This record gives sequence, structure tokens and C-alpha cells, in this order.
Amino acid sequence: MKEYKFKIGDKDYAATVAEREDGTLEVTVDGKIYNVELPERKKAPVPVVKPAVVQAAPVASAPVAAKPAGNAGSNAVIAPLNGKITQILVKAGDTIAAGDTVCMLEAMKMENSITAEFGGTVKAVLVNVGDQVDGGQALVELA
Repeated sequence: MKEYKFKIGDKDYAATVAEREDGTLEVTVDGKIYNVELPERKKAPVPVVKPAVVQAAPVASAPVAAKPAGNAGSNAVIAPLNGKITQILVKAGDTIAAGDTVCMLEAMKMENSITAEFGGTVKAVLVNVGDQVDGGQALVELA
């Protein structure tokens, strides 16, 4: 709560301003309460996120486990959703374990850690930083 003292003409006023959870203000001037709405301060409604959708986290999203590619004999880490590659954390010859992050993918204005579902040696990195990828696209091939 903030307190203000001001003068209009020759008259002195005392006011307090308190912000409510819904984004409105409670302004008290000389003991009289006013409820004030400021459109630019009104909080946006909280979106409802269905469980099948990647959920936003305030600071960082939880790692997204990439599934092995569907091709028989293929040991690839694939993109679980459409997005843009912002960082690649492995290179050919690296040995990784299940759960290791192989790259970062920006999707729906969120950074997602793409993790390997299984371990192995990186045979090839199939994408570059800045590439737009589709869900199901191979990102890293493991030997």
C-alpha cells in the first residue's frame, strides 16, 4: 500500500492506494474508498492448459524426452514438437547417457531441453542452430 499527500487548490488531501489481486486499485481519499480499474494494469486471465500440451513454467520448462525415431534400426533422438533449435550441446563422437540434454528447442515462446531417451555415442548431429524443425524430425543420430 502506498500513501500520498497532495493539494488541490487550497485543500490538502491524504490518500492510500492498494493493488488488488485482480489488477484493480483500492484508493482511499480522506477516508472515502474508491474502486479504480486501470485497463493497462488489469491482469490477463490464466490460460487453461490441457495435459497433452507442453506446459509453461515460470523460469524454465522441464526437459522434454525425445523419443527414438520410428525407423527400424535407427537410433536417433527426434524432436517431440515443432520449434526452432537454439542450442546444440553435443557433437559427433560424444558419449551420452539416457536423460542427457542434446539440444535446446524453442517452441511456443519457451525453451525446451531435448533429452535422449537412451544412451550411446553421437554418430551425427542432423540439425544446426537456427533450424526450424518438425515434431518427429531426427535431431541427433546415435551409434
